[in-house]
Amino acid sequence: MRERTGDGWNEISYEEFLEQVMDYASRLLSLGLNEKQPLLILSANTINHALVSFAAMMVGIPTAPISVAYALAAKSAQKLEQIIDIIEAGAIYVADPKMFSKAVDNLTKKLDIPFISSRTGHEKVTLISDLKPVSQDIVIFSRDKITPDTIAKIMMTSGSTGIPKGVITTHRMIYSNQQSLALLWKFLEKTPPIIVDWLPWSHVFGGNVCLNIILFHGGTLNIDDGKPMPALVGRTVENLKIGKPNLHFNVPSGIESLLPHLEDDLSFAKSFFTNLKVIFVAAAALSQTARDRLEKIASKVGQEKPMLFFGWGSTETAPFSTCVYFDTKRADNLGLPLPGTQIKLTPEQDKMALSVKGPNVTTGYWRNDAATKEVFDKMGFYQMGDAGKLIDNDDPALGIIFDGRLSENFKLQTGTWVNVGKLRLNIIEAMHPFILDAVITGHNKSDIGLIVIPNYKYLEKTFNLPEEKQNAVAIASDENIISLMTEALASYNQKNRSNSRNIRRFTILPRLPEIGKNEITDKGYLNQRALLSNWKKLAEDMHNLGNQTLFFFSGHNL
Repeated sequence: MRERTGDGWNEISYEEFLEQVMDYASRLLSLGLNEKQPLLILSANTINHALVSFAAMMVGIPTAPISVAYALAAKSAQKLEQIIDIIEAGAIYVADPKMFSKAVDNLTKKLDIPFISSRTGHEKVTLISDLKPVSQDIVIFSRDKITPDTIAKIMMTSGSTGIPKGVITTHRMIYSNQQSLALLWKFLEKTPPIIVDWLPWSHVFGGNVCLNIILFHGGTLNIDDGKPMPALVGRTVENLKIGKPNLHFNVPSGIESLLPHLEDDLSFAKSFFTNLKVIFVAAAALSQTARDRLEKIASKVGQEKPMLFFGWGSTETAPFSTCVYFDTKRADNLGLPLPGTQIKLTPEQDKMALSVKGPNVTTGYWRNDAATKEVFDKMGFYQMGDAGKLIDNDDPALGIIFDGRLSENFKLQTGTWVNVGKLRLNIIEAMHPFILDAVITGHNKSDIGLIVIPNYKYLEKTFNLPEEKQNAVAIASDENIISLMTEALASYNQKNRSNSRNIRRFTILPRLPEIGKNEITDKGYLNQRALLSNWKKLAEDMHNLGNQTLFFFSGHNL
C-alpha cells in the first residue's frame, strides 16, 4: 500500500502491515471493544485508516467507517450525530485530530467514550500507541473466534430517503464477493492488480471491493489523494502517471473528469493505457459517448482498448450482485448473477423489480429490526428497489438491463410512468457537453421538466466566461448558451416523442449541489429526492407556466 506524502510516497509492505495490525489489535482490545461495541472511523483513505480497520475486524470488532464530508463539508453535524446515535460505538478513531477538531469538540461534550488516533493534535484524543496492549495470546484467541458470520463492518446507507441505516456486513459477504470476482475475472490469477484509487472507504465499493481485491490477490494499492472534481482531478492525473494501474475502478463522473485530460495530454493517455487491462465503472452506466471517447483515445496512442466491465448491487450486497465479465456492446448491461447468487424479477409498477439472495446479502440493519423485516420478501430475497429486464428472454446469458430506480420513478397526470434513471442518462448524453447532470421533475404534472447543472468548466473554456459569470444567474442570462442547450434538447425530443421521455421545460440549478444538504454524495452522485425537496418551489414555478412545446425557465431570481 502506498500513499502520497508531498511529492513522494509513504509505503508499507504486507509483512509490515500485518505486524502493525497485530499491535493495533492488541491496543483496541484494551478498550473493551467487541461485537456489540463497534469502532467508528472518521478518516479519509490512508494507510493508518487501513491499519486500524483491519486490526479491529481481525479480532471481532466491527468497524463503522463514516464519510468525512459529514464532519467537514456539512454546516450542521446532524447527519454525523444521527449515525453516531445509530452505531452506539464503543470508541471513535479520528484520523486527523486537527482537521476534525470542531467535530471532536462537539462530540466529546456529548459522548463519554474514548477518542483515539494515530496522530497528535487534540487534548481529548488519545494516541493508539499510548494505549496499554493486551497479550498476543488474547489477540490470537479473539482472532480464532471469527466465523464467516461475524460482523466485519457496519456500512452506512446514504439516508437519501430518511435517516441513514447501518448495513450489517459480515466476513462471509466480503469474502464471497472477492471469491466470485476471482472466478469471473480469470486474468487476476496471473496479473496481481495494481490500482490507483480514490473511491472512499466509507462507501461499499471503495471500502469492500477496491481495498480487498488488493489483499485477496497480493496486489498494490496506490491511495489517490485526488478526486474527480475540478480542484483535485489534476492530482489524480499525477497519481495515475506515477502508479500506472492495470485495473481501474471509477464512477461515470470520474471517467468524464479524466477524459479531457486524456484527450489533451497524449503522453498521459499512453501512460494510462499501457498497462491497463480493465476499466470497471461502478454505480451507474457509462454513456456510449464516453465509451467511444475512451476507445478513440486508446487507438490514438497505439494501445488496445481495455475491457470495460460493469456490475450492479448495493451496500446491502457488499456490493456485487451481478457483474459483466464478457464482451458486450451495451452500456446498460448489468451482466449476470455472481456465482452462488440468485436474481429474481417480479412485476411491480409497469416494470420488473429486482431482488437478490445469496452469500453476498446482508443479514439486516444494525439495531433496526423493523427496517430489516421490510426489505426481505417471504422467500428471503432482498428487495433492491431497482428495476431490470433481460436483454433477451430467450437467452438470459446475454445479461440484464438496468431499468431505473423504482423509488425515483414517478407518474405524470396521464398515469404514465417516468423512468428517472434511464431518462437522466439519456439527457446527460443529449446535452453533452453543456451540462454535468440533471434532476428530473414532473411528478403529478402534465409533462417532464429538468433542473440542469451546467458544465461550468466547459462553458468557461468555450465561451471565455470570466469568473464573475460562472454562476447560474449569468448562464441563465446568456442567450447564446441557453439557445445551444435548447437546441440540444429539441434534437433529443425529435427522437423521443413519447410523453414519458419528451422534455417540455428546463431551468438551471441556482448553485452547485451541496454535500451538507444531502444533495450529492462524496462520490459525485446526485440525490434526486433531496434536490427535488430543496428546490420544490423552483420546480413548481417552472411547471406552473403552462404546457408549452419546449422552453427555458429563467427562474426569475435564481
